[in-house]
Amino acid sequence: MRFKEKLEKCSSKEVWDEYCGFLDLSMDEYMDIQYRLLKEQIQCYARCGLGKKIMHGEIPATVEEFRKKVPLTTYEDYAEILLNQRTEMLPGEPVVWLETTWESGSRPKKVAPYTREMLDVYTSNILAAMILSTSDERGKFKVRSGDKVLYGLAPLPYATGLFPMLIAPEMDLHFMPSLKEARELSFSQQNKKGFAAAMKSGIDQFFGMSSVVYTITQNFEKLTASGSINLKKIAGIRPHMLYRILKAKYESARDHRPILPKDIFDLNGFVCVGTDTALFKEELERAWGKRPLEIHGGTEPSCLATETWSRNGLIFFPDNAFYEFIPKEEMLKNEADPEYIPKTYLMNEVITYQDYEIVLTLFKGGAFMRYRPGDMYRCLRTSSERDGVRLPQFEYIDRVPSVIDIAGFTRITQSSIEHVLKQSRLPVGEWFALKEYDGDKHSFLHFYVEVAFDTPEAAYLDEQLIREHFSVYFRHYDHDYNDLKRLLGVEPLKVTILPVGSLKRFEKKFGYPMRKINPSMQDVVDLKNMLGETGGGIV
Repeated sequence: MRFKEKLEKCSSKEVWDEYCGFLDLSMDEYMDIQYRLLKEQIQCYARCGLGKKIMHGEIPATVEEFRKKVPLTTYEDYAEILLNQRTEMLPGEPVVWLETTWESGSRPKKVAPYTREMLDVYTSNILAAMILSTSDERGKFKVRSGDKVLYGLAPLPYATGLFPMLIAPEMDLHFMPSLKEARELSFSQQNKKGFAAAMKSGIDQFFGMSSVVYTITQNFEKLTASGSINLKKIAGIRPHMLYRILKAKYESARDHRPILPKDIFDLNGFVCVGTDTALFKEELERAWGKRPLEIHGGTEPSCLATETWSRNGLIFFPDNAFYEFIPKEEMLKNEADPEYIPKTYLMNEVITYQDYEIVLTLFKGGAFMRYRPGDMYRCLRTSSERDGVRLPQFEYIDRVPSVIDIAGFTRITQSSIEHVLKQSRLPVGEWFALKEYDGDKHSFLHFYVEVAFDTPEAAYLDEQLIREHFSVYFRHYDHDYNDLKRLLGVEPLKVTILPVGSLKRFEKKFGYPMRKINPSMQDVVDLKNMLGETGGGIV
């Protein structure tokens, strides 16, 4: 039975229980599902070439033995098999391959195979998220076949491109732009065309990448700051939308404020994905009149987690993957000493306010086992008495410290920066880089450099020239970086020149070197204070 038919023939409770019933699980019931599906995956994995490679011929009989004998993995462990799409080595037959950024320009992409069974789980979980996005309390929701959906997520082969592909067979939704149109458009064109269609006919649900939705929201308010919208550009507008726009124009003029999206659109469901969603939630709720439901996942992790009707923390789907968590302190020990094996904890062992790097073993014939995708989560609470949820809830923090993720578009590492520095041939000596945010909450790469001023080129260098020079090479080296300015309209790079010898003085004073990628903000503040004390402030 299609989801559409379930909505028509089944009670709301029956639909809720089928898709959102996992929220009623006790911790023991949740772990029983985890253990059962892990044992099934181990048996499946042990029979394939990839499984024999990863598990070194072992077939663990228990979860404890699995965690003891199977090593933690990264994409390097799978690259040769997956990038060459050696399907004969996999635990399940892929029906689709997805792509994502790996490491900027040096290793442009990662690919991940999905079996039919994985897609079935993905479909069920994304429908659960759709239900929850229209819900303000347990058991009540407002999902209808025929809803108009503004779709602002990246198309296939990216993971978010699965959303409409999997939902379309289940129910009749009017995507804007249509799926056929979206396949022929760039991501930027897709967003513009979809929003233009929404202005004509209205929208019931909005699926978007948080950084893009935030930019659309800011631009909407700027364009309508005078209280005017050019109706000539939206010929063919539906009468009810014309009424809403005229009403919004009148009220904005009366109240001397810009028109907000909520003045024109009345959303039933609002779903956001992306690494910076938590930063934008308050502003998006103010502008759209509905708090976005955050979901998380990715190319390798699949559809991982969703918030509930309260929209105050992520809960991991029990049937997607087996979850382990590396405490931040253990992760940093492993980063300092690659031979150190960090301890992991299970879902029923996490503690409140601890930060964790997640480790995944995908179910249903997935390729990844004890896999570290490089994402950090904080446990907000181990249960919610208010909502009657007995499972841990998390918030997404960011990528692991060795990766700089800018607005969910690009992943910058030490090796990618070193490559750009080499290509630029600028006289840069010591440096470090970190992710920061501007006054509008847009993330950017802040690059602190020491310039060798005894070189001929140095006489002409300043921060703007270095930034422009680096930007050229980053755009050439990393196509995802190029999308940042084009789609979001922000400058993703800032350069600050440090006096020569600053970082050596920092190491001498504090007893440890500045991290190359994402040092702590306290270390950056200490550096600035040190330079101020010596009279050698930042250039």
